[in-house]
Amino acid sequence: MLCGCEVLTPLGGTDVPTVCMKNNLKWLGSYTWHTSTVKGVANARNELLRKATAPLVLWLDSDIALDFDPFPVLYDVMQKFGVSGVCAGQLTVGSKWFLKVAAEMDRLEIERHGGVKIVESRAFQCALYKREDLLKVGDFNPVFDVAGEDNDVVRRMLAAGLLVLHSNRIIVKHHVNEKTYWGKFKGYHEGFRRLAATINVEYQPEVQGSAFDFSMFRRMPLKYPLYKLKEKLSLM
Repeated sequence: MLCGCEVLTPLGGTDVPTVCMKNNLKWLGSYTWHTSTVKGVANARNELLRKATAPLVLWLDSDIALDFDPFPVLYDVMQKFGVSGVCAGQLTVGSKWFLKVAAEMDRLEIERHGGVKIVESRAFQCALYKREDLLKVGDFNPVFDVAGEDNDVVRRMLAAGLLVLHSNRIIVKHHVNEKTYWGKFKGYHEGFRRLAATINVEYQPEVQGSAFDFSMFRRMPLKYPLYKLKEKLSLM
């Protein structure tokens, strides 16, 4: 166990649960690694948090591919800013046209926010947290069985004065299942609807449907509008 850190990977919430994990073993083989056995992403994260005993936990979704051990960089940012968690940036990977649009949206997000920013969403795909600080805010809420569980926890952490940063010093590859990509949007939409119903209007970390981004339109004037139309249709 390096620097008192364990790796936590929830299974069952993604569609490529082992391919990336086998690749990641060459970078994380020296860590204690826990995987979940229960259904529902919030329940899975709660199970993993109870399994862990180390002061630091590296959350790593099963569809995230690594090119190196992310711990040293994430830990360095955590120490530098004295925060409770640090999340890596991510870049969608895939050959289909809509995944290329999603990848360009990720690139634009990375460019806009530069080095670090306070996390508001996508806070656990590849992220280092102080386990004690996560426990301070209570369990992941099982009502968010598909999406929104990370936003809910981050909101409670911010309310408790526990900051989580997003750092683009690391960009990990997010391998999306192209066959189920659009089908999951309804689940995400419902998760964010439940999230919106539980939070104050002053703090909305994620909206149910993202606004039309004119910077993306300038980059991909044909494919981006088609993507937004497909996104809208998938929610009907």
